[in-house]
Amino acid sequence: MAKLIQFQKDPSPHDLMRLIREIAQDTGNVILTDHAKEQMKERNITFPHILGCLRQGQVTEGPYQSVKGDWTCNLTRAVAGIDITAVVAVDLKCKAIIVTVKNWR
Repeated sequence: MAKLIQFQKDPSPHDLMRLIREIAQDTGNVILTDHAKEQMKERNITFPHILGCLRQGQVTEGPYQSVKGDWTCNLTRAVAGIDITAVVAVDLKCKAIIVTVKNWR
């Protein structure tokens, strides 16, 4: 079982971004919601685009803690002239990243 990650205080955008980048190095930790898959298909966004957003994007909103205890933020990255914005929830219990779509610009 994965080690539970705990913050001593609420994470800053930089802290959460650094954690997301670390977790996203293993693609097995990235879980896409059905909604994200639908949005990706409609907009010709690929999984490598999402990985690029997770590994090189900037926090543009948040972080916020959900009622479940995970931390959520928006990450944005320009890919081929298009800003991709994804909502990222970090499950601290299993070190997974759950990605859904807020908007794609």
